[in-house]
Amino acid sequence: MLSPPGAGKGTHGKLLSQATGIAHISSGDLLRAEVARRTELGLRLSEYTQRGDLVPDDLIFEMLIPAVIEASRETGGYLIDGFPRTLPQAKRAAQLAIELDLVSDAAIYLTAPDNVLVERLRDRAEREGRADDKPEVIRHRLAVFAEQTRPLVDYYRGRGILLELNTNRPQAEVHAELRAKITAALGVPLSRAAEQSGTSQVRHGDSWP
Repeated sequence: MLSPPGAGKGTHGKLLSQATGIAHISSGDLLRAEVARRTELGLRLSEYTQRGDLVPDDLIFEMLIPAVIEASRETGGYLIDGFPRTLPQAKRAAQLAIELDLVSDAAIYLTAPDNVLVERLRDRAEREGRADDKPEVIRHRLAVFAEQTRPLVDYYRGRGILLELNTNRPQAEVHAELRAKITAALGVPLSRAAEQSGTSQVRHGDSWP
C-alpha cells in the first residue's frame, strides 16, 4: 500500500486486514516500535525518522523481511503499508520475491491533495503527539515522497497491478471502492471466508512484487 503521508495507508490497511484476515504490516509502526524499545536497530533508525528522512534500504529489509515471512506463514498473505518507498527498494524486493516465493497481487496507491494531507497530519499531531508530524517535518516528508516514492506509481502501473484511489472523501466510500477494485483485480471475493476455512484466497501488498 503506497501513499503520501496522511492519505490513509494505516486506516485502510487495517480495514482490509479485518476484511480478509491477512496480516497488516505497517512499516511506520514497526519503525516506531523499534525506536521506542531503544534496541540497537531502533537507535540506528531514530537518526532518520526524527528528520523525516527515508531509512536506508539495508535497515528496512532487516526489519521487514522477518515480519513478511511470518505473516505469510501464519495468515496466508500480507498487506504492507508504507513500503517500498523507492524504486531501488521495489526492484530489490522483486528479486526477493523469487527467492522467498512471496508474491504481490496488487499495489494500492492512495492519493489526496497536499492541503488535505497537511491538515490531516496536523490534526494527527495534536491527537497523538507524534514527533514526525511537526510542521517542518510534514513539509519535508511530502517533498521526499514526491521525489523518491512517486516514481513507483508508474512502475506498478506498468506492471498492470496498480489500484489508484483518491481518499479526499468519506472513509466508507473509499473502503467500498477499494474492496471492489481488489475483488475485480484478483477475481475472488474479498472476505474472511478464506481465513475461516483455514486457507487463503488472497495475498496483497506491494513489498515483494
